[in-house]
Amino acid sequence: MKPFFSIIMPLYNCEGTLQQALDSITSQVFKNYELVLVDGGSKDDTQYVISNFKKAVSTNIQFISEPDWGIYDAMNKGIDMATGQWLYFMGGDDTFSSPTVLDQVYQAIQNEPADLVYGNVTGTVSNIKYADDTVNKVLSRGIHHQGIFYNRKVFIYAGKYSLKFRVAADYHLTLKVFCNPAFKTQYIDLDIARFGEAGLSSSIYDYRFYSYHYKFLSINKVLNKIEDKATCLQQSIYCCLWLVKEKQSMTFAWLNILYYITGSNGLGIAFRFKTFLRMIYWSLASKS
Repeated sequence: MKPFFSIIMPLYNCEGTLQQALDSITSQVFKNYELVLVDGGSKDDTQYVISNFKKAVSTNIQFISEPDWGIYDAMNKGIDMATGQWLYFMGGDDTFSSPTVLDQVYQAIQNEPADLVYGNVTGTVSNIKYADDTVNKVLSRGIHHQGIFYNRKVFIYAGKYSLKFRVAADYHLTLKVFCNPAFKTQYIDLDIARFGEAGLSSSIYDYRFYSYHYKFLSINKVLNKIEDKATCLQQSIYCCLWLVKEKQSMTFAWLNILYYITGSNGLGIAFRFKTFLRMIYWSLASKS
């Protein structure tokens, strides 16, 4: 029998926190799951922790260790390996909030079928709780992937994680689901996980994705669902300018900025012209 949940863990050098994450999984009262461990060739004792864990438990475990192109490449490998009906992604420094999380999510899915089910997460260091319980919050700022369960058909029809975005590929995928009326999403007021705040997404801003954020929402005709369109647009414009200043993804930034300064979005003529000149200036100037 295929597992109901596939818990996919992209791992790299997480010997200090991995055991706690694994313990939070094996303590779940709902047992119909498999564990998919995708290690990027850790240089510490991560693989030793996994080896001991495999000997100590009867959990269905799939494991590979090989170089990858980052967390989203590892997550995509996990998708290909997974056999479960629902997929969940957990880092080596994340933990479930309680032993009943999987059981409660399972019950929610049985009661109200959906393609994406999500709940609340809390930062382990900041202790900040994120409850993205409205479409506005999701479209404006996204959802932490530790709070999301995906029906595997999401990846069949929406594709896997884009390696074009270094930090926000999970947000990009989630947006594709929320912007497509063919998919049904369901928020449940449940604390899903405590997420580690030492990862890449906590320390690096994905300027490439956010230069495209407003454009993505506009193309998918969901701008009317966010409350502060002006701030979203300004952030995307700023990210375009930052990219050309830093000589990163310059063609991508130019395609986005031309969309903004030629589109119908409330920008004044003077601001459009000034932004265009700034793009030219930073494109020609040497990197600071």
